[in-house]
Amino acid sequence: MRKLLPGIVLLLLLFSGMNVQAQWLDRVTLYVPNRVLDLLDVFSLEIGTGVTARADLRFTHAVQTGAGIGYTARLVKDTNRQYGYAVQNGWSALLPALAAEDTERRPTSLLVQEYWVNMEGFPNPAEPIYGIRDGARDYWEIGGTLGAGVIEAKVAIHPVDILDAFLGFFLIDIKGDDLTFENFK
Repeated sequence: MRKLLPGIVLLLLLFSGMNVQAQWLDRVTLYVPNRVLDLLDVFSLEIGTGVTARADLRFTHAVQTGAGIGYTARLVKDTNRQYGYAVQNGWSALLPALAAEDTERRPTSLLVQEYWVNMEGFPNPAEPIYGIRDGARDYWEIGGTLGAGVIEAKVAIHPVDILDAFLGFFLIDIKGDDLTFENFK
């Protein structure tokens, strides 16, 4: 009887709070895949080909410097789990706390968000394009872009995703991007 008691208690707990238990079952079962995805989220990498001349550095979009112009077709691994390809066209002139930009990203593959940024002045982190959970760009990214002639590359790390990945090891999901079984329905 003593060997059956823990199993009976576990079944009662599972059926007593089905929704809460389902969330924990998702977290435990999908723990490893979610940690792998969180670790992949901490960086972006884009490689493009086309006509380009660009050099910029970013320590967030508030503190950035550089300039560029170009039209590139690129492979994309970007913030908020954007994977695929995109065509990007435009120019930018960036100084700390001041920017001018006219950049369009379209067409794109299914998992890469299209956008058009046409702005002058201080980049506003409240703009939807910089949404922490679903924005096409990460306002807080640290990185840079370099392009010359027919090739361009962008590399960045994402501090919010680094925090999300670290806290994920303790089952805390600040970005709300962990997979659940609902994602597979």
